[in-house]
Amino acid sequence: MTSHWLVLTPPIIVLIIAFITKRLNPALITGIICAALIAMDFNIIASVKLTGFGFWIKITEVDTWLIYSFLIMLGTVVSLVIKTGGAAAFTTFASKKLKTKKQAETTSLLFSLSLFIDDYLSNSTVGYVMRPLTDKFKVARAKLAFMVHSIATPLVAIAPVSGWSGMIAQRLAEAKIAPAATAAGVSILADPYLLYVKSIPFIFYSFLMLISVIFVVRKRISYGPMHHHEIIAEKTGNLTGGNKDEAPSIGDSHNKTGTLADLFVPLFTLAGTMTICTLFLGKIITNPSSFLALFIAGAITVVVSFLFSITRNKIKTTDIKKLFFDGFKLMKDPIIMLFLASILGMFIQENLLTGHFLADLLVGSINLALIPLMLFLVSAAIAIATGTSWGTIAIMMPIAIPMVIKLSQASLPAAASSIALLLPTIGAVLSGAVCGDHISPVSETTVMASSSAGSTPVVHAVTQFFYALPAVLCSCLAFLLSGYLIGHGNFISCAISFSISLVLCLAILYILGRINKKK
Repeated sequence: MTSHWLVLTPPIIVLIIAFITKRLNPALITGIICAALIAMDFNIIASVKLTGFGFWIKITEVDTWLIYSFLIMLGTVVSLVIKTGGAAAFTTFASKKLKTKKQAETTSLLFSLSLFIDDYLSNSTVGYVMRPLTDKFKVARAKLAFMVHSIATPLVAIAPVSGWSGMIAQRLAEAKIAPAATAAGVSILADPYLLYVKSIPFIFYSFLMLISVIFVVRKRISYGPMHHHEIIAEKTGNLTGGNKDEAPSIGDSHNKTGTLADLFVPLFTLAGTMTICTLFLGKIITNPSSFLALFIAGAITVVVSFLFSITRNKIKTTDIKKLFFDGFKLMKDPIIMLFLASILGMFIQENLLTGHFLADLLVGSINLALIPLMLFLVSAAIAIATGTSWGTIAIMMPIAIPMVIKLSQASLPAAASSIALLLPTIGAVLSGAVCGDHISPVSETTVMASSSAGSTPVVHAVTQFFYALPAVLCSCLAFLLSGYLIGHGNFISCAISFSISLVLCLAILYILGRINKKK
């Protein structure tokens, strides 16, 4: 089909439907149908064939099965850690060492930081584990949810051995990025995983939010609706802002025989094997898939974790089937969402050529330096409405990468180094996706963090928003500066943009905290 404004409608339709219904999968299905109809000039039979072909392509891809199998194994490890009592053991250990509220809150941050492998793991366990400890020091449940969520979601995007790394590499690979021009249609010559690692310094929102939450805890900053919750918790002992505490009791639900080893052996095994596989698999296989490394690491971790738990009588062999089932249930919805989003992303990139249309539309009408800022804002808006960072990345990467290639007027296949805005572009999409997911009231991570902390999603979203807003605004400034400074090189552009934005972000938080204290 010829380029037309209609190629922009599938992502917009997904956004509108997801915002109205608060359900992403039906929105993605609608987007896929619309994309197929537009691509086939509204020929129904041809559209059905294209849709079926898209599903078949994704189902038969080896990488698809590798990454989804890895996610199920990751969910299984999460279920195992909870069942064996490894997470509970951390609370018992920490409670003997802590004497103040500040120490309890700092411990929560440290625990979240240690679970960098997966945001679902962190969001669903840290609040649950730390709640008895923070309740003891009258930490408001909304504050605990904020601390849990503000470490888990931003951190996982910048951890190169997290569950996100494979997903991001897959999205970049689907955007026609490959280490060699071995396949037809390669646009950029680069290893998708290594390119993601190089873009990490440009994921400004993650770094700003991580430093912000640590700054808030260590400097005892409190303002906005969160301050109301903290005052009530301190004066009355009601930790839910004056509302009835409807959070389930968790005191008797832990495995009392758990040890720190039950928590850290699975985590260290996963991190270690993932790093080793990623670094050394290339010496055995020519052009290995990044997803193969994740799959192998996940399989080794599951085996080691099961054997470790069975030999110590923490689980029985009959429990293995249920643990896998629990892991599947944990990851089922994200996997379905990713599958649908990847099909939509394929249609957007290969059939509708939306990225090229946008590039042609914007050439001469928008300053190239504004591209990172624009992509950050658009990605954040999509993630807020849909409540998913992974879906946003799957939707935006097929648009952003072709657009920046076209605007850069690079000859294909191009070296990654020849496209100056490539790393800020990837960083902007990832930052926007993390930002939107973090502050969205309908995201799964918002629900997980609030539930594990004993708060509610609405209360958590409202109280957290005012603490995240400085990081959002300063991320906009960082991407604006990086676009204008990119001519001086990636290092200088990133260093200056981030430094100025970080100083401003911390200054805003400090001033708001001081103003509130004077009141």
